[in-house]
Amino acid sequence: MHEHDKERNMDKVTFKEVGYNIQQLLKERNMTQQMLADSLGVSKQVMSKIISGSKSINVEEISSIASVLATSTDRLLQTAPKCMEVQAFSFMGKISCEKTKAKVQTLNTVIREILLLEEITKAEQRKP
Repeated sequence: MHEHDKERNMDKVTFKEVGYNIQQLLKERNMTQQMLADSLGVSKQVMSKIISGSKSINVEEISSIASVLATSTDRLLQTAPKCMEVQAFSFMGKISCEKTKAKVQTLNTVIREILLLEEITKAEQRKP
């Protein structure tokens, strides 16, 4: 893999992580992608691409999103645990039973929290 390709892949990961953080904040604030898109003056399609990580965004756009979501840019830019759970639970749309969906979402939350605790523990262990 060429150095340029590595940089491109790293950018995609970063944008996916930002998108993941936006998605989490939307859930916390009971907002939809459409509501955020309307507040920012962009289409839902553009917002969907930002959240999926397929559209790059600049510092000004990150700042605007943070302002609408009443959060810090640091929160939007924090590294998620590799966005692994987003891919692992991509089958969510295929589950038709609402009770099963709720159970899977609960498991997803628990797994995300465990991964976050592992990251925090590792960071604490690295401190001198």
